[in-house]
Amino acid sequence: MIIQKVIKGISGIDDSKVNKIFQIGITCRWWSEVGQLPQSEIPQRLTDRNLRWHQNRYYEPDPREGNQPFYLRTPFISTTAGTVERDSFLRKHNFYSAKDVALNFATDFINRDGYLFYCYVFVIGKKSVGHRMFAEEIRELNIHTEFSSYQIEGEITAKIIIPTTQIQKAEYWQTNRILDDLSRGVVPSPTNTIGNPLYLPPEDYSNVRELL
Repeated sequence: MIIQKVIKGISGIDDSKVNKIFQIGITCRWWSEVGQLPQSEIPQRLTDRNLRWHQNRYYEPDPREGNQPFYLRTPFISTTAGTVERDSFLRKHNFYSAKDVALNFATDFINRDGYLFYCYVFVIGKKSVGHRMFAEEIRELNIHTEFSSYQIEGEITAKIIIPTTQIQKAEYWQTNRILDDLSRGVVPSPTNTIGNPLYLPPEDYSNVRELL
């Protein structure tokens, strides 16, 4: 087992929502939509088919859910750890950092304010779709061999919930601040950082794999 650090980008929330996340964790969209999670349905939703839809058909109508958009009932949570793309033609590697990928999601490519949550999850180097405690290394082509146009997002897919004890901090990124930093030729920085008092550092328990 490996403890993998990840970042989750979230938009459309405020400090009160951040505090709620610090109390209960980051939940999947399915849980958020239904309010009380039907535990008996979890094994039925943690499937290869739903994982593929989560990655590749997130907004499409799902015939198994009365043609509602798939994301309304997804049991998965997208995070990123960054990745490297090999360009065989140009004989080089293209590097996609976790922070850049998550920030694009959180701010809709600098069109709205958003938050970055720094977390960690558990991976095992194999497919484990039916086991809710282990995240899926979607970015790892030696494990998830199906083609996806979104592989360069460096996704590590958590399931059901990322507990609050695995969330280190949240950064608030304001679009005006980002654009101002860029106009002055400096590396953008967050407007505010909020630490989570319930965080349990993974280094106390096992080896940790860092972000790219």
